[in-house]
Amino acid sequence: MSNQLTSIFKLTGIASLVLFVGATARPITAASYATAFNKPLAIPAVLPTAPVTIPTAIPAASLELLHDAPTTITTAIPAARHYRTIRMEVTAYCPCTKCCGENAQGITASGHDISYNNSQFVAADTDHLPFGTKLLIPGYGGGAVEVIDRGGAIKGHKLDVFFPTHEEALQWGRQWVDVTVVE
Repeated sequence: MSNQLTSIFKLTGIASLVLFVGATARPITAASYATAFNKPLAIPAVLPTAPVTIPTAIPAASLELLHDAPTTITTAIPAARHYRTIRMEVTAYCPCTKCCGENAQGITASGHDISYNNSQFVAADTDHLPFGTKLLIPGYGGGAVEVIDRGGAIKGHKLDVFFPTHEEALQWGRQWVDVTVVE
């Protein structure tokens, strides 16, 4: 019985410490991690669902109170997002009248200006990929881009990627690409 009580008191103390530190600690950013540990923070493309140990600097002023505290804090990272890959015909377009028609005014179907997200966005069949869907398209955007436009010829597994100039759009042309949907 006394061993069980000792274990319960230890767990309660650790839980209190975690709550205290969690309530007062600032979030770790990639920049603050790099500054504190003199190396970049490696973030995996797909986040694991198991707890991850993140090294954390403990302020010198807190060492007296936290002398028994570990130098690392174990944090459970939420489950990774779901990804699915779709083979799609991806065509480039730009804001010119040849690509968007005579009435083009630089506003997407969702109401965003074409400068949104540094002019990196896509048009899709919103019955399949609604506005706001995040996509990873190899060779375009350098990260996840959002569906904020649609077009009459974009049906099913077709997608249009936006480029600021007609020359850039012609350079991309039309390609079959494995597009990753981030859900």
